[in-house]
Amino acid sequence: MELVFNNLEIKKAILNLSSKISEYLSKISYKISDSVHFITILKEGIHFSVDLSKALSDYDLILDYIFLENINPENRELAIEKDIFLPVKNKVVIVCSVLTRTGYEITFIENYLKIRGAKDIKTVSLICKEGTLKKPDFYHFTVPDGYYLVGYGLDYHEKYRNLENIYKI
Repeated sequence: MELVFNNLEIKKAILNLSSKISEYLSKISYKISDSVHFITILKEGIHFSVDLSKALSDYDLILDYIFLENINPENRELAIEKDIFLPVKNKVVIVCSVLTRTGYEITFIENYLKIRGAKDIKTVSLICKEGTLKKPDFYHFTVPDGYYLVGYGLDYHEKYRNLENIYKI
């Protein structure tokens, strides 16, 4: 395995992303009485979303989770394996993923949340692959398409999620 991003770089990236999200929330006249639905894409997004939500501790975040299943890789067809628990109608929603590979996941979730009545939807990823068709609204790192990453929630056959750094294998 080859180190790509160490834990210190990841922490700095999270502070940068939390600053951008705070700026966005102030632009949309976020009120302290409002809450933001912070939806994590499972399983790989857990580490990143926990750290990012801590960096956004000035805001009232409602944490929720969604698990997508790739049911037809050739057509990039996705299905919801585990749905969000709380309603998002007329709410500000931030969807959190550690890695955006293709952008299909973002498009799928955005369309789904629009149908559910979300007022405003933003997406955040720690890493975005170069060839991504639809980039997240907020992201910090970019890596080439050919990189297969593990660590910090990213896995290879369910292994290596617990590593604090991100590696290329």
